[in-house]
Amino acid sequence: MKVLLIGATGNVGIRLVPALLTHNHSVVAFVRSAKKLKDLLPADIYKRIVVVEGSATDSKSIRNVILNAQCDAVVNTAGVAALPPWGKSELPAIFKAVLEGVRSASEERKTALRVWFLAGQGVLVYPGTETMLSSYMPIYLEHRQNFRLLQALPADALHWSVLCPNMMTPATKPQDFTVPTKSPEAKLTASATTPPNWRDSWIRYIPFIGKSIVCAMNAQRYATTLEQAADFIAEDLVRRDSQWVGKAVGIIDANR
Repeated sequence: MKVLLIGATGNVGIRLVPALLTHNHSVVAFVRSAKKLKDLLPADIYKRIVVVEGSATDSKSIRNVILNAQCDAVVNTAGVAALPPWGKSELPAIFKAVLEGVRSASEERKTALRVWFLAGQGVLVYPGTETMLSSYMPIYLEHRQNFRLLQALPADALHWSVLCPNMMTPATKPQDFTVPTKSPEAKLTASATTPPNWRDSWIRYIPFIGKSIVCAMNAQRYATTLEQAADFIAEDLVRRDSQWVGKAVGIIDANR
């Protein structure tokens, strides 16, 4: 599959480059600075990809790259949500532009593109309820509005999925990347809509603060590596009929 990777110099994006190549995808990296990407990646990996410079807030450029490069799928890792509930970041503008660009390209090609987006665990719902976790831990709220844009799309407009991790840390440095990549120590367990392997507690019944406390108790269990997330997306794109289409996807290290 030919994949347009938006935000390839970011923490997840840079690790998706070798992960996608490992799973036999072709990579078109859409970045602000080709030089920055070249400086980050080992030379033997950089020469295996196509690099296009542009802004992730330019929907027309994104559309044109998809059409000109004949990409089959898109992974957007550009942008970082603001942490506090009152915070503002570039992420909503990036997300909207990518969504518009991908949707326009899909309409031009008359086929729904496969797309992975990134969000946070907060857009998943508390098990047994219909309430997002971010209602109990109000951080990174910009992900909520982005997710609602996807939910409002007409059926079959895009074959989208949203990866919703908690904290992610690096296991390797970009200069040490190889293709094929080293297999993650543990694969990820995933579930749609709710966090997998959630540990509930009677504490949830404490008025006003119970579910917030349970969310905090669970948070550390959902720490994963950036490499695990990259491998999860790259492996899923191999499948033509993914079970995660139209879903927010929670993940946890299988060893936890």
